[in-house]
Parts: sequence; C-alpha cells; structure tokens
Amino acid sequence: MQLAQFISKTAMKTAAGKLWTLPLMDAAIGGVLCGIAAVGASAAAGGHTWKNLVPLIFTSILLVIAALFGARAGIFGTILAGLVFAEFLFSPTGSVSVANESARSNLGWMLLIGIGFSFLFAPPGPGFRRPE
Repeated sequence: MQLAQFISKTAMKTAAGKLWTLPLMDAAIGGVLCGIAAVGASAAAGGHTWKNLVPLIFTSILLVIAALFGARAGIFGTILAGLVFAEFLFSPTGSVSVANESARSNLGWMLLIGIGFSFLFAPPGPGFRRPE
C-alpha cells in the first residue's frame, strides 16, 4: 500500500513539474493576473470622474506583469485589460465600443504602450520560472 502511495505522489509531482514548464503557462498566469487587476480597477473607478485615466495608470501594472512573466503575458494581459475596460468601465457598458473620445484615446494608448512595454521590459529568458 505504501509503495502505491509513493508512486502516485511521485507521478503527481512529475505531472505538476511538467505543467509549470509549459511555455504558455507564464503567459496564462500573467494574463489572468492582469484580467483580475483590470476588473478590480474597473470596480474601483466606476462612477468617478477620473475613470478615463485608469488605462494610462494601468500601464504600470502591465509593466510589472511583463517584467515578471514575459512578453507573451504582457501582450495577453494588455489585450484582456483593454477588453475588460471597454466592456465594464466605459459607456456603453456591456459593449466593446467606447463612446467617450477621451476614454477611447486613453484605451488606445494603453494598448500601444502595454504591447511596447511587453517587448521592451520582458526578461530575456522564458519568463518567471519557479525554482526546481
């Protein structure tokens, strides 16, 4: 019985180790973190007068995500954050279109700067790797 438990624990550790070595796992984790941060920023800024500036401020979060998790995570996070802001923060809510000219411009700048920062500030290696 103990040998069977040891084998299953070893197999689980091996499978978990292989999961973390997938090249797109860092991009997925970084993108999900950007999405969660974008939802939080949308909830915090909703109804305030400074909500048009949220995408420009959010570029600092995109910079950190790209520096930690790599360029793919930064690009995926930038696109996901842009969709979240367009969908939930700016009017008309529930649509990807943005009615306010200033908000649309800031959203475009966030996309441009976020993708550029993702390439410029990403680590030269495959991203944030866990110690083995």
